[in-house]
Amino acid sequence: MVWGAQVRKALRNYSGFLREATRFEKLAINSKARRSGFSTNAPGRGEFPPVWGRHKELIAAMSHRKCVYCEWPINAPRAAHVEHFKPKALFPSLAYEWTNYFLGCPGCNGAKSDKWPKHGGYVRPDQGDPSRHFMFYEDGTVKAAKPGSAADRMLEDFDLKRHWLTDERKLHIEEMLRLVGDAVQFYREGNEAQAKALAATILRNFSDPKRAYSAALTQCFWRAWKSGCPGEKL
Repeated sequence: MVWGAQVRKALRNYSGFLREATRFEKLAINSKARRSGFSTNAPGRGEFPPVWGRHKELIAAMSHRKCVYCEWPINAPRAAHVEHFKPKALFPSLAYEWTNYFLGCPGCNGAKSDKWPKHGGYVRPDQGDPSRHFMFYEDGTVKAAKPGSAADRMLEDFDLKRHWLTDERKLHIEEMLRLVGDAVQFYREGNEAQAKALAATILRNFSDPKRAYSAALTQCFWRAWKSGCPGEKL
């Protein structure tokens, strides 16, 4: 059954739902009524049958079974949350919009909840290279490339600086940097071809989008390589 048909089957009065959603979304985004959520303002029509839950495998495949926000690998369907990028409580007309779905981990989805900035938005995980908006460091920490930006708001609202996440990311970065250190040592000993071949293999393996924290690993790889072997391209 196609997606639209599934949605209409789950929502007995889909047209009524959309009318209420449209009416609700005409409220100012920062008004008390809008921020109180759709369910509060649309009695009887503010419920959301979770049709999306039947399609976790498809949604998970879009981000290689990783949380789209922190890149943590999710190893069980019960730990995989279908995340509404624009929360359905504030944007009910997007509750069944396929392009509004991403895979989130309990940590990020729990922190984000129904948050949406008073001004602007967040960085969409599927537009361009989202990692360019963030600066990842060797100790596992992360900062926004531009203070006060959508990325900066994400770091706070999604709790992307949380301690356990930082520690886990650091372990992966340290593993990669030990290998880069070997490549740099080969280079300094005059084994340039061997060094570049090893570095290229490291980059290919750790920048693979299927790997946990690939965005952070890629950034840290290039800093380490350019520092150890200035001017050498791969």
